[in-house]
Amino acid sequence: MVMKDKWWMIQDPQKIQEARIANNNQKKKLLKKKLYIFDQDGTIYINFHLIEGAKDLIEFLNKKDKKIVFISNNSSISTSTYKKNLTELLKMEITKDHIYNSTLATTQYLKSKNISKVYALGTKDFIDEICSYDIKIDDKKPEMIVVAFDTTLTYDKLKKACLFIRSGIEYIATHPDKVCPTKEGFIPDTGSFISLIETATDVKPKDIIGKPNPNLINFLLEKMNLKPQEAIIFGDRLYTDIKMGKHCNLTTALVLSGESKIKDIKKYEIEPDFVFTNLKEAYNLLKK
Repeated sequence: MVMKDKWWMIQDPQKIQEARIANNNQKKKLLKKKLYIFDQDGTIYINFHLIEGAKDLIEFLNKKDKKIVFISNNSSISTSTYKKNLTELLKMEITKDHIYNSTLATTQYLKSKNISKVYALGTKDFIDEICSYDIKIDDKKPEMIVVAFDTTLTYDKLKKACLFIRSGIEYIATHPDKVCPTKEGFIPDTGSFISLIETATDVKPKDIIGKPNPNLINFLLEKMNLKPQEAIIFGDRLYTDIKMGKHCNLTTALVLSGESKIKDIKKYEIEPDFVFTNLKEAYNLLKK
């Protein structure tokens, strides 16, 4: 017999949906927060097509003057590009304050360590972003190496980074994703670069900033001067979004509009507080 708090282990398809909805209703008070954090791809949109309920929920929270932040591990795109894309998609004003990605978290990390000179593997967007926070790119005597999702990566860049690391300079990475989904298929992401660098240098990164590591959320909460219990995270991946939320003691909401499914809760042994088919369900419950 399945315990009530292990509803996701029920085998009958109809009963598991009834139990899922009952669990959501039982915990609905946990939906009331000051800060609402949203993963983007798979949660808000898929291939830049809005998922049902996303616009309604964001508009509702906006009218309630709630804090809303859209997060991402992708460090190849600037916050300005995220702002532009989300403004067009949601048909509402999105500011830079609504965006927090692994680039900004990495910048905050470097500032916290008093690092002002780095050598970085990154796109022009990434380089421009970190430089706007008074971090200089130094290819002679950097204090740290930063590995980002560099879609303009060359052998010379990689060679220089590895030589610096072999000389004793520590390196960090913006996020651990091994691949990035595109229309063409999966392409190498920062996690793959880390594996290559580890193979070439026998050195692991000092820190990895993005999901599922708690750094990203901890830096965001610090920036906004909020406590974990004042925030909720919505995401479609158990092993990144929800895992990170759990590590940081946030309320967590899995949406089934993206990658993870109910059966994966047992697989990853990560149990979210809420499980919604999409953000429309969350919107309807929050309105109550």
